[in-house]
Amino acid sequence: MTTSCRVALVALAATWLILLSTPAQAALISENQEVAIGKQTAAEVEKEYRVDTDLTRNERLNRVAEPLLKVAERKLAWRFRILDDPQINALAVPGGFIYATRGLMEQMPDRELAFVLAHEIQHVEKRHAIRQLEASLYRQVGLAAALQLLTGGRISQGTANTIALANMVVANRYTQDMEREADSDGIRMMARAGLDPRGAVDALRTLQRNNKSSMPKFLNSLVGTHPLNQDRIRHAEELAGSLAFNAAPVPDAQLPATDSVREARVMLALESGPSSLNPDPDLMRLALDLQATSPSESRLEQTQGLVVWTFPENLTESQINHGLMAQEMPRVLGSRTFRRYGVSMVQLPEGRRRVVLVVR
Repeated sequence: MTTSCRVALVALAATWLILLSTPAQAALISENQEVAIGKQTAAEVEKEYRVDTDLTRNERLNRVAEPLLKVAERKLAWRFRILDDPQINALAVPGGFIYATRGLMEQMPDRELAFVLAHEIQHVEKRHAIRQLEASLYRQVGLAAALQLLTGGRISQGTANTIALANMVVANRYTQDMEREADSDGIRMMARAGLDPRGAVDALRTLQRNNKSSMPKFLNSLVGTHPLNQDRIRHAEELAGSLAFNAAPVPDAQLPATDSVREARVMLALESGPSSLNPDPDLMRLALDLQATSPSESRLEQTQGLVVWTFPENLTESQINHGLMAQEMPRVLGSRTFRRYGVSMVQLPEGRRRVVLVVR
């Protein structure tokens, strides 16, 4: 046997020894690397599907997610977004990026949506996609090359290495065990958060009726990975029925008193002035709901805007209308033209007033 052959055999034997001595669950990928891969994966998802910026849907998505995040084990910078797709689906991306489709938001009530979000959060909590990626690296390039890629190579958002790893993430499928684990731990998460875990059963039935995914490219998604069979639903029924939960108390909004008279005058100015906006009942409810969260920042999005304006009590009606319509609205909305509005005005301490105006 030649010297070069001996060297090759020794190197091969050493590699196998490392592989055999490495625990199956060893974490090759650090949390920082996971987040970098997740950011790149999220960017790939958002290239493929337009992000829905509807203010009402996004406010609802974050409201339903809030109690779940309070009991989440991993303290990530969680981000929830809506993909503008009519199918009922959801997607978890490593590092804390959770996507729900517009169809899911429109078809599921809050109790069902809470389970879907808990299920997707658990995929991230348990590092399911990252564990698949680590296994793929073992299989495809070997441990030595994987370690070189992850330790010697630069892993940050936008690099070639990260893009390649992101593509591997979306090309994998969750295993049936991973889906069952996400179901079980998602149901338990609902109970810990004070949410009725039986909402999981209704959600799975809704998904079973609508198991027609239009998102085959992203296989690590709620629909399209494995059929939602009756055994999975039966397991959810048994687990949800066995869990005790303390319903989360509905917090007192402590909404300040509405200044109905001035609010009506602002509405008249919005409808009769140069803006010529039309009142929208949904936006009116949203404007009032936002008052309970004490909003402080105005913002402009693709198809809608939010104007928050606080002013002292001693302003006249003319000054209020001028300040809101001629100063605050142009400052926030620029030259954008909107057709519908919702507005609320409340009385704050020290004689101040706060206007919340939502336009589309």
